[in-house]
Amino acid sequence: MIKKSFLSKIKKDLELYQKERNEIIGESRRILQKSKTAIFALHRLDEKQAKENIKEAESLLKKLNRTYNKNNRLRFEGSYKAAMEEYVEAKTFHQVLSGKALDKLGIETIGPEEYINGLADLTGELVRQAVLQATRGNYQVLKKYKIFTEEIVGYLLTLYLSGQCRQKFDDAKRNLKRLEQIIYEVQVRNK
Repeated sequence: MIKKSFLSKIKKDLELYQKERNEIIGESRRILQKSKTAIFALHRLDEKQAKENIKEAESLLKKLNRTYNKNNRLRFEGSYKAAMEEYVEAKTFHQVLSGKALDKLGIETIGPEEYINGLADLTGELVRQAVLQATRGNYQVLKKYKIFTEEIVGYLLTLYLSGQCRQKFDDAKRNLKRLEQIIYEVQVRNK
């Protein structure tokens, strides 16, 4: 015979977990959207809008951490990890465009995978920005983006990566090759 109180406790715990998970997914979706909007604003060189969106994403991240990060709970939520990657990408993209050195971000629950994937995705944003800058005739920034991407790829080469991190690393290598191609084409056209 099974004690009813035991089964009732399991049910109550599961219902609480599912309720919290739904709230985490909803907030993570908002963080992801704010981060994507910040990246889009940065491509339009709208720094004010980008800063606002990054600040809102940070506020939501801090709220989630205060509310749900008991026992490292957020580390196991896929939607939260995806939001963290997008936030890392947006924040570091802003830092690069602002000429700042990249450093640890102020959210403690950013894990190594989120940093790696966010930095690898950043290289794609640098390629898109390089194309925009090349069409505007701002060729001097292209080498800066290439050097920055080389630093990221060089660092990632020192790590043993598997799964999604390995795929993102491969994307970063392709992005470096794209930047080299853009620079080559600009140099050939300007001769």
